Amino acid sequence: MLIIFDLDDTLIDTSGSVTPYKLKECLKGFVALGLKVADFETALKRLTDINEKASGSKEALAKFLNESGGDSGLLPNAIREMTRPLPSDFVISTTPNAKEILQIFAQKHTLALVTGGHPPFQLEKLEKAGIDRAFFSKIAIPEDSVKKPFYEDLIREFSIHPREVLVCGDRIAMDLAPAHALGCQTVHMRWGRGTKLETEKWINHSISNLSELKRIVKI
Repeated sequence: MLIIFDLDDTLIDTSGSVTPYKLKECLKGFVALGLKVADFETALKRLTDINEKASGSKEALAKFLNESGGDSGLLPNAIREMTRPLPSDFVISTTPNAKEILQIFAQKHTLALVTGGHPPFQLEKLEKAGIDRAFFSKIAIPEDSVKKPFYEDLIREFSIHPREVLVCGDRIAMDLAPAHALGCQTVHMRWGRGTKLETEKWINHSISNLSELKRIVKI
């Protein structure tokens, strides 16, 4: 079987470690460039609250800036901040049992990583989470987060029927819908933003811990 994993909030706890740090840095940048806030911590809490309900951090930053009466010209720098390198000593937590599952499944199955975002930053996050790239036979990082072409490429490359492909990710529209359209099996990882998404009837499995894959995939 070919198992394709997403990275953020599937293998690593992006929402719990990277995002809080980055939102704080973005707010510092807004203030340094002239945004007036009455209290930094109150403003940070408001930005965090907006982010939790937004489809992504870019949307949250734009909404916060508009709500705060800031100049929209401040937004591009904040968006760039979201993918700037992390401090050298920054440690990213994995989701529970992620490394164990990768180690177990890599012995019996072909694993791939398809993650949307800025390639250097995605690879940096993988490294800071202590996940060995060698687990994956293929790593693909589409900057526009459009994953279907990469799923198709993997199916062709490994000459495997879509029914023998399982895609695990937290975002239904981005990670799972294109996999379902190709006839792959889908696993919704309910982590980060994924915990707030309504499930779809066509999703094959829903989990909150990667160890649950042991009952789904024959080892």
